[in-house]
Amino acid sequence: MSMVTVSGSLLLVMTVLSGGRASAGPYEPEESEPPATPAEPPYQETRVVDAALPSAADGYDFLFSATVWWRPTLDHGEPSSGAAPALAVSSVVSRALEVVHHEEPGRASFARYLLEGELSVPLPDRSGRVKALAADVTLVLAPADRERLRKLKDLRKDEELWEYERQHERNKRRYLGDDVLKSAGSAVVWWLARHENEIEKAVDMIGPLAQITAAANNEEVPELFRHLLVPPVGARSEGTSGGPLWDGHSKGEAAFDHEEEVGVSDRLLLLLAAVGLKPDMDEYTVFVHRVVRSLEAAGLDEAAEEIRRLLRPAPDEDAGEGPDGGPSGEGSTGGSPFTDAAAGTFTPGAAPSGASERNHGWQEAPEET
Repeated sequence: MSMVTVSGSLLLVMTVLSGGRASAGPYEPEESEPPATPAEPPYQETRVVDAALPSAADGYDFLFSATVWWRPTLDHGEPSSGAAPALAVSSVVSRALEVVHHEEPGRASFARYLLEGELSVPLPDRSGRVKALAADVTLVLAPADRERLRKLKDLRKDEELWEYERQHERNKRRYLGDDVLKSAGSAVVWWLARHENEIEKAVDMIGPLAQITAAANNEEVPELFRHLLVPPVGARSEGTSGGPLWDGHSKGEAAFDHEEEVGVSDRLLLLLAAVGLKPDMDEYTVFVHRVVRSLEAAGLDEAAEEIRRLLRPAPDEDAGEGPDGGPSGEGSTGGSPFTDAAAGTFTPGAAPSGASERNHGWQEAPEET
């Protein structure tokens, strides 16, 4: 009885423990698998050729070309065959416009690399119907625009260089005018600083530098430096005081003009002034006459005529009468001190007392002198 009782208890316990398990029947269906995702359609191809995209400069457009790859999205199903390529091209061109519209036209090559990176990612268009990307991107300017940009760039560089040169010249003028040529002393110091070992030449340059300084400041040469000028100030005016070349009363009103080329008469005047001969001296008249005759004998008639016309002393009011009211000389005509060169005679103007012996000697000088 005990054995039967224990066996029954164990059986009861096993029945209770196994009662919570749900036994699967032989015909109970198994759990279903998730549905398979439908495959995406393949990419299709279309082209964009020379689409004009505005740049940052007005009137200069980029020409954009690319190969557009697109496919419809799953949410909208298969779009119509004509609308899908247009939507893909519109999406790619819009994305390209956002990249290049703030780029300068001269940076077309740089902007092309930006476009290649931006358009290589497939993105849906605004309507979400297609996804599109671009490859083989080209971005160029029209040939005429490229030539204009090249010319403008060259002109801009030339103008920049010219402006720098102008500024350099202004700085140099300001330096010379306000510093170097401010006074004769500053000019001499500037010259000596550039030629440290030429002290003696610096002394010779004082006169010319003083003259340049006076001209730069629109002033007269200071009295302190006038004796250093070459020729000295006053040498020409003293040597020709009363002469027709300097007072404007010569034949034909031939006044000396410093702007004109220095002629034979001017150089002869410098020589006369250097030796101390003045128009009111008999030696002056004789010397000029002999130079004229020598030039005529050498066949230099033009130079002789110039000296005769410009350096002939002004006629004296009393030149036509001697001490007794008669003619001063037998060969003189019209009060002119020059006679015909062929005649070989010369009568100077009335000489002051004490000079008759000298005049007599000059009149008897042979023609070969």
